[in-house]
Amino acid sequence: MLQPKSLVLINYRRLFPEDDSRFFLGEVEAYQDGIVKVSGHTILRDGVSGTMKEKSDRRTKLFSISSGTLIVYELPANLQLSDLHFQSKGVRLSLTDQASFSMDLTERMT
Repeated sequence: MLQPKSLVLINYRRLFPEDDSRFFLGEVEAYQDGIVKVSGHTILRDGVSGTMKEKSDRRTKLFSISSGTLIVYELPANLQLSDLHFQSKGVRLSLTDQASFSMDLTERMT
């Protein structure tokens, strides 16, 4: 499954319609039995502007990816975390490196 150095985007499932989007973008340090240790940054939707904001402090977190409350995306190995940015246009949300990679993260189609 996940290997050290794998790049992942972890999406916290929205449990209620008014929940804001929350993500963790980082690099896998270890994986065992459904538990993954990831170092990276938390990204939250700003309630005022509606844009995605990355917390400046780097964190190492443990996630139970078998819990059902997370969606885990393994990103292509050739990407650089520092090049990845969220783009928000209306209800559309994507993760992109502004070059060859783009992932649509839109949760609602309106």
